[in-house]
Amino acid sequence: MSDKAALTIINIEQKEYTVWAFKGQTLYDALLLHHIEQAGYCGGLGTCGKCKLIAKGELNELTLTEKEKLLPEELKQGMRLACQAIIEGSVSVYLDNYNFDSDYIMQYGIPNNLEVGEVKIHNFFISGLDKNYPVPIYTRIKEALAAYEVALSPENINELLSIDRAGRPSLKLYCPVFDNKTINYVGRTMEGVYGVAFDIGSTSLFAALVNLIDGQVVAVSSKPNMQRIYGADIVSRLSYALDEESKENSLHQILINNLNSMIEEMTSALEVAPRQVYAYSVVGNPVMLHFFTRISVQGFANYPYLAAFREELSILAKDIGLSGHSAAVVNVLPQIGGFVGADTTAALLNLAEVKSSYLLIDIGTNGEIVLHKDGEMWATSTAAGPAFEGGQISSGMRASPGSIDKVFLDENKVFNFNIIGQEEPVRGLCGSGIIDLVASLFEVNYIDKNGIIQEKEEMQFKILHNGVEKQLVIYDEEDILPGQPILFTQEDIRQIQLAKSAIRTGIDLLLERAKVTYEELDNIYLAGAFGNYLNPVSSITIGLLPPIEPSKVVNIGNAAGNGAILALISSANRELAKNITENINYVELANNPDFQARFLENLNF
Repeated sequence: MSDKAALTIINIEQKEYTVWAFKGQTLYDALLLHHIEQAGYCGGLGTCGKCKLIAKGELNELTLTEKEKLLPEELKQGMRLACQAIIEGSVSVYLDNYNFDSDYIMQYGIPNNLEVGEVKIHNFFISGLDKNYPVPIYTRIKEALAAYEVALSPENINELLSIDRAGRPSLKLYCPVFDNKTINYVGRTMEGVYGVAFDIGSTSLFAALVNLIDGQVVAVSSKPNMQRIYGADIVSRLSYALDEESKENSLHQILINNLNSMIEEMTSALEVAPRQVYAYSVVGNPVMLHFFTRISVQGFANYPYLAAFREELSILAKDIGLSGHSAAVVNVLPQIGGFVGADTTAALLNLAEVKSSYLLIDIGTNGEIVLHKDGEMWATSTAAGPAFEGGQISSGMRASPGSIDKVFLDENKVFNFNIIGQEEPVRGLCGSGIIDLVASLFEVNYIDKNGIIQEKEEMQFKILHNGVEKQLVIYDEEDILPGQPILFTQEDIRQIQLAKSAIRTGIDLLLERAKVTYEELDNIYLAGAFGNYLNPVSSITIGLLPPIEPSKVVNIGNAAGNGAILALISSANRELAKNITENINYVELANNPDFQARFLENLNF
């Protein structure tokens, strides 16, 4: 069973807009993923009762909280609390104040005003086979399509031969036309024409199946990157790949198998034939793109860590083992430099019309940072490590059911937790919850500015001493599975300090290089799955982000995946991607003499 569900949003004018959500999400989180915020201040606990909306479809039964907070008349209308309503299948929600023209509301990258793609369907006639003056069918087709570049596969020609019989009258045929010039499939019936956009991350993979005729996303898929069996991070995989060529080939094949399974999942669900997939748009960090294209990662073995290619790369899908039409072309978007790859280029496509001053930050094991001011751009990257994704944290985990994803203090300074899926027992802390927890601990002085755990009589949490470090018991053993307390240790705090200092130091040095102060920033855009759930106030409190007005921090979701889709459906966007990379200033931090001193300064909260 698919974990995806259609979420249809209907406004006061009865206009509809459909986005993808995921089963097990609350409506509150699913709408937030698409930048639609609901009222409320209780962190999703249902205690404030403010996030009311009318929702119909496949949802969980009314919770006790909803029965208490909603009036009988509201219940009759189909009213739910967004934070309590869990998606189990297709759902429709009614939002009176929903703005269909919002700059950042996207259906996995498709702007609301996009209605037509660039691929056209052309129909034409060819004469039947004349017994007296026989002309090969391929010749007749090329003559009929003389204005185009025609290159059909042997499989396609065989298919046409099966309907070409002597004495048969003229045949009406159909073909998709790419870029107003290229034809690589001709058929008796009109078939759909599709493309796939990939965002290849080191941790997870995102794919979108797009109808290239109308430009609409028809399916999405998200899976873990199975290369993780050879290392959770890029450094580990590089070490494995550089050991010998066969190991590098193994990493390529694992990735291709991974991606092909996603293509199969999406096309099978819609009964689309593999040959109907004609184009691919691919983004990712430089190392992942080398693994994908089967180009050696040797350049990343030593400083200056030089990629083998940076420009846009166009290759045939069949040459790297990717399924699809035999003539399907893969366009790898251009990269920026160093470890700032095509995923950042793609993210910037979402902000192409933004003229104000901003930072774009994608926070992961490697943090990519872009600064825009007065039409100029600077970019850099910095190694944050896996702490923000739950790695190297004692009770850390990926965001999934059972993980704490939000922590906040109520009016009495008591800690409250939001658990994904509202499941018990609690399994651990994911990245957004970890940052909220650190910010809250600092706010009530449970940790000092150096990150040292303080022992106070009024502390809500029990403190353990294991002979090496202090450990905060976030959830007591009796509240969860026996023997599995949720701990947050002194070393965990240290890991967060190291990660946040790496990102903040990159931000500070980039601003200094461009002679821009943080007060001059109009916005900070947070990209990526992690950035989408990050609490701006918590991020500013711990010093991950500069001390700007929290309302200036905007979560823009999977901007890299969005950009990959935009490049797939528009040659103008692919040209824009080239222009971005040619006019951006890459800043290398590795040899910056101020990096170490600033890094040490930024360790403190």
